Amino acid sequence: MSAKLSTTADAVRGDEPDSVHQMRVAARRLRSVLGTYASVFPDSAALRDELRWLGTVLGDARDAEVLADHFADVLDALPSELIRGTVRYRLVDTYRERYRSAHDVAVATLATPRFHALLTDLDALCAQPGSSGRPLDEVRRAHGRVVKAGRKAGLRGHKGDPGPDSALHRTRKRAKALRYAAEAITASRPRAKRVAAAAEELQTVLGNHQDAVVARGEVLAAADRARAAGEDTFTFGVVAALETDRAEQAGAAARDVLRTVRRLKSAL
Repeated sequence: MSAKLSTTADAVRGDEPDSVHQMRVAARRLRSVLGTYASVFPDSAALRDELRWLGTVLGDARDAEVLADHFADVLDALPSELIRGTVRYRLVDTYRERYRSAHDVAVATLATPRFHALLTDLDALCAQPGSSGRPLDEVRRAHGRVVKAGRKAGLRGHKGDPGPDSALHRTRKRAKALRYAAEAITASRPRAKRVAAAAEELQTVLGNHQDAVVARGEVLAAADRARAAGEDTFTFGVVAALETDRAEQAGAAARDVLRTVRRLKSAL
């Protein structure tokens, strides 16, 4: 069970492209599956806490990396006459530096006894006989949680704006849990692949929404710092407007994807 973490840890130490993302996904996947299948792994609560800790450490580097790359792409796509002031420094260079600092912390974390104990405990859990849980029932419950979260987020109807950003983010997390849970049973339940694929699409769409919400907040904060320094903030406003539009489009698209997820209940 620890093999994927060990492999990706080596890549992170070497600062290989996308390595932080791959290790963070591996940690999140393990934590999600252990949580969804808690009836099968009843003694995994402490391990899930440790995987959360690892994901948080990796998340600091990953979030900075994503923001730097995204802002670079956004600014590169803008006409040159719309690029004013220190926007590239504040939205690209600053986050690249944050990534380097956070990556150093992540690498140091991978050398700690706490990380190595996590790997040992994961292998020990895998070696234990599981309880007599019913994995398919857990996947069905995960499906129900996605539908319920989507309804609370305002995605069940055909019209109107989606609900609060926090509700959409919660739906995304539920979709991710459903995806990982469904993927885990595809060997015995091939039709679960369709559910996993639809859940992944919902996770991706709502991930785009969450990324846009976070990016907009970072742009506005950077604009405040630029304004306080007496700098031109015009381009920050342009980028913030683009992020608002990206969030709105993703929120609207999630409605159709959730409808697909709901219809696939019969595949479980």
